[in-house]
Amino acid sequence: MLKIYHAQGARSLRVLWLCEEMGAPYETAEASFFKPSEEFARANPLRTIPALVDGDVAMIESVAMMIYIMNKYGPTDLDVKPHEPGYADYLQYLLFGEAGIAAYGNPLVATRFLAPDEQKRNWTVEHLENAIVKRLEFVCDRLGDKQYVAANRFTAADISVAYIVSAAKFAGIEEKIPARMRAYSDNLAQRPAFQRAAAVK
Repeated sequence: MLKIYHAQGARSLRVLWLCEEMGAPYETAEASFFKPSEEFARANPLRTIPALVDGDVAMIESVAMMIYIMNKYGPTDLDVKPHEPGYADYLQYLLFGEAGIAAYGNPLVATRFLAPDEQKRNWTVEHLENAIVKRLEFVCDRLGDKQYVAANRFTAADISVAYIVSAAKFAGIEEKIPARMRAYSDNLAQRPAFQRAAAVK
C-alpha cells in the first residue's frame, strides 16, 4: 500500500486527491518540516512535503508521484495518452503547476514564516508574488470558458494546477488570486474526491 507523508495545505494534497479520484489504496503519516519525525526524515532527508513510500520505492516530488501512481495503479482517465487530443496541453500543465507556479511559493512561505520581521517584505518577495499571479493569469487566459486545462476533461493536470489556490493562503497571496482562477478551483473543489483528500489531517 502507498504510504504518503502528509500535512494539510502541503503538496501532498495533490497526491491524496489523485489517489481518491482513482480509488488507489493509501495510508498517510504525519509530516512536519519544522519538527520531522525520524520516520519522515528517513523517507525524505530534505524534509520537504510530501514523501511517498511504496515498498522499496521512495519519492519526494508530488507531480512525479502522480505520474508514478497513474502508471502503476492505473489505467485512469486522469492521464492523457500521446495519441489523444490535448496531450501536449496535459503535459504542459501537469508540470507547470509545480515548476511554473508552485516553485515560486517556496521562498515566499519560508520568508513569511522564518525571516526576521524586517525582512518579510522586500523586492524579491514582491517579485515572487507578481510572478505567481502572472502565471495564474496565463492559465486563466488559456482556460477561457473551459472547465479543464486539457483534453476537455478533468485530468491530473487540473489537480496539479488547482492546488495552487489551496496553497495561496500559506504564501500570503490569497487575496491576489485572479477571480477566474478562483472560480476554476472552486468548481473542482466540489468533487467528492477532493473533499475527502482535503479533510485528511
